[in-house]
Amino acid sequence: MKTKMAKSKEPEVKTKNDAWSRKFGSLKQNAFALIQEVRELGNLSYLDLTRGIDLFEEVRRFEMKLIRQALDETDGRQVQAARMLGLKMTTLNEKIKRYGIDPHEPLKEE
Repeated sequence: MKTKMAKSKEPEVKTKNDAWSRKFGSLKQNAFALIQEVRELGNLSYLDLTRGIDLFEEVRRFEMKLIRQALDETDGRQVQAARMLGLKMTTLNEKIKRYGIDPHEPLKEE
């Protein structure tokens, strides 16, 4: 009679920890990118509020950059990018179409 050995749950725990680490790493990178973007906005010389700005254009630029970063992080996978951005898939897809973003185009360094 053979005795069944209990399966070790260590690989499953390690896999869950690895997945969490990857998600946390991406979130951390996005948070740092957002902080950097906010700092850059604070340092922009062209942002002269006395002359006025086009708020919608500034928001559009910022939104496009975040969408491109999320798509780059997820290798163009829109479902994952939508989760990363906290958007519904349909909302992300609509914004991609509106802004003419190619989901598979690599992110250009600025």
